[in-house]
Amino acid sequence: MIFFEYIYYRMYNAYNDKNDSPILRTFMYMTLLLFFIVGSFLIYLERFLTVSGMLSAITINNIKHSCFFWGAIILLIFLFTYLAFFRRSIGDYNNMFSKCYKLNKYVKIWMLVILPFFLFFISINIYIILFGGHILGKEIPGVFAN
Repeated sequence: MIFFEYIYYRMYNAYNDKNDSPILRTFMYMTLLLFFIVGSFLIYLERFLTVSGMLSAITINNIKHSCFFWGAIILLIFLFTYLAFFRRSIGDYNNMFSKCYKLNKYVKIWMLVILPFFLFFISINIYIILFGGHILGKEIPGVFAN
């Protein structure tokens, strides 16, 4: 969790330095990051449940097309983002990360900006390794292929 708190702290300060509504922008960034993580997890979970035979493809398809399911996921992500990061003041984060000068030198803001997209790219690659797929005209077998 401290990793995400550090990301929140750095992005808040970056938006604050630009006078760009740091609370709103940081909330949007953190929810985007969590959407990519939860989305990847849901894709893996769907495939594991289908491959293992715990749920049929029809049942999973019905769940995926449920507005209640997606509304609950979105609400939980928003709620988690608020409760995990925005209930504490930025002063608490300043005290927590004020001695991270060395880390701040190595972790640049541009790295944090591309982090959600990097996680998305990595999750696609992990999915292909685990379950295989049809890539550039070749069929790639996965570890858990049917």
